[in-house]
Amino acid sequence: MYGNEFGLGKALAVLSGYANKFDGRVTFYPGKEGGGSIDLGICLFPENMVAFESDEEFMSVVNQEFEI
Repeated sequence: MYGNEFGLGKALAVLSGYANKFDGRVTFYPGKEGGGSIDLGICLFPENMVAFESDEEFMSVVNQEFEI
């Protein structure tokens, strides 16, 4: 996905567009870094995003760097 070049420069992200978006939808894509990595597209209502961002335990987990 990221290796394609259509004359506009290399892709920075893969997006699914506006269709079929709803609260709680998670879409997985092959990661830009390769090597089995994944990128996620997560759709949340703004009030749900605010709740996640203000949850200290959740933020401490998602902000960790993991080594494989």
